[in-house]
Amino acid sequence: MNRNAAIILFAGLVVTAWFIHDRGRQAAPPASAESSAPVSTRLVRKPRLPAPRMTVTAAPAEPQADDSRPTNLLARLLKDGDALTLRREQVEPYLQASHRSAESLLAAFRVTNDPALLREALEQHPNDPQVNFAACFALKNEMSPGERRQRLEAFKQSAPDNALANYLSAQDHFQSGQSDQAVQELVAAVSNPRFRDYSSDFVQNIEEAYRAAGYSEGEAKAAAAYALPLPQLAELRRLGQSLGELAILYRQAGDEASAQAALQMGVALGRQVAEPSGSNYLIHDLVGLGIERQILERMDPGSPYDTVGRTVQDRLGELAQRREEIRELQGAVDPDGRWDSLAGVLQSLSEQDLISFFDRIKVSGELEALRWARTRLGGR
Repeated sequence: MNRNAAIILFAGLVVTAWFIHDRGRQAAPPASAESSAPVSTRLVRKPRLPAPRMTVTAAPAEPQADDSRPTNLLARLLKDGDALTLRREQVEPYLQASHRSAESLLAAFRVTNDPALLREALEQHPNDPQVNFAACFALKNEMSPGERRQRLEAFKQSAPDNALANYLSAQDHFQSGQSDQAVQELVAAVSNPRFRDYSSDFVQNIEEAYRAAGYSEGEAKAAAAYALPLPQLAELRRLGQSLGELAILYRQAGDEASAQAALQMGVALGRQVAEPSGSNYLIHDLVGLGIERQILERMDPGSPYDTVGRTVQDRLGELAQRREEIRELQGAVDPDGRWDSLAGVLQSLSEQDLISFFDRIKVSGELEALRWARTRLGGR
């Protein structure tokens, strides 16, 4: 399984730390005092069209994750670079038992890295949102821009109540230099309160595939978490950057109202990424926090953030406090700083405790699971 092809859960905190870092951050022009509307309320205003044209640039290369690994269960799983990759014949019994459902075909594709299984899922389940979502990324290197657009449109049609489809479509339009279409997709996204990236569903199904192939319960859970790619987070991070750049262009054109509307869209994006329905992983919280922080730093710090009296500066303080809380927890479970917090946990817990840890992620989220692990490891 190609671990460098996507954001991986176990390397998530490493990637996010890079994202939160200030490298490459542009200095933001001061916000006009013209706008005093709270930024955290549901967006009402829309940027004016036609939108300013944005410079099309190639997507930056993703940073490489640290290859250092712990020495227990996870190390045994990763000793061989292909240790987590199953053969086609190993997943066939699982597929037959699952009647080759969309979920089982996707899980089998992820654990074998066999694109034929994804193509089968597309042929047999063309209207399934998870299948179309996976195809937007898994076949990206094989698709022309037109084919990529077709896949995004199929995802939108199969998931009309999921803001993620509109967000991904918006960034694709920005990348193609189609600012008007991108703004229209953003308007649709922020009016949709539901946001799902199917992470929990993918993990559950991948666990089942590993168990069916003979992995123990603890191994299946750890392997499934490691096999979870999150390439959409890189796209959403770039979308946040695109919105910040769009706001600058509106200001340069003398349209402060549209600039503020674009920034409000960025805040809405960050909040939805940080609080997705059906996803419990800390990486979502951290990426969403970073998106919102970068957007808020382009605003007047004294402007209102919400209707209960908080300012933009107040909210920035809250985001910094939460980031520090996460860093402190990382240090508690990984005091030597040799791995990210999840890997620090995995190299310390017994297999039975690992099972409990991953079950707690599903119920209470990764942050609470890490707190539990800290207590389990002696409260250090």
